[in-house]
Amino acid sequence: NLCNKVLERNGYVGIFNLIIGSGSIIGEKLINDSRIPLISATGSTRMGKRIGSIVGKRLGKVILELGGNNAIIVDETANLELAIPAIVFGAVGTAGQRCTSTRRIIVHESIYDELVEKLINAYEQVKIGDPLSQGTLMGPLIDKHALHDFTDALKKVKEEGGKVLYGGNVLDNPGCFVEPAIVEADNHCKIVQEETFAPILY
Repeated sequence: NLCNKVLERNGYVGIFNLIIGSGSIIGEKLINDSRIPLISATGSTRMGKRIGSIVGKRLGKVILELGGNNAIIVDETANLELAIPAIVFGAVGTAGQRCTSTRRIIVHESIYDELVEKLINAYEQVKIGDPLSQGTLMGPLIDKHALHDFTDALKKVKEEGGKVLYGGNVLDNPGCFVEPAIVEADNHCKIVQEETFAPILY
């Protein structure tokens, strides 16, 4: 609305629009319409492959920001008083539903036990609830599909030999609230190589 007001003062009308709807309806119309020369999208790698393929067939252009699997490396010289809050905020803020969320910690074996102990202690203090309430650090997952992805990822990592060190439970509250999870797993595990849009820290 602000952009449109400025543009109207300069002779341009109705350039910016907000359209609300599902990707399967609105998104499909946009990516298939040759009148739209450029599509910019943020989402999963699977989504990006689909958009890139369809828009590419009509020789359109795409800007794609796709699934990340961000890691923090903690070496033996790390200051854990700085590292722990950064890890927790990166992994738990926005309930892990941000493309820049921290997903993996690569830690030197000499401080592994201390880091895990301090992380679990920090996770035990995470206030989960209404994200608009003062003091809440983690709100809900966006929907039941995200809740399924969270529980499915934890199931898969266990099948691959991983171990849940903390959390991972679905909370018995209205909405899609979960405990953030800390998981011990080898980096080569298939599920660790995927971005789960949820608060799981490997």
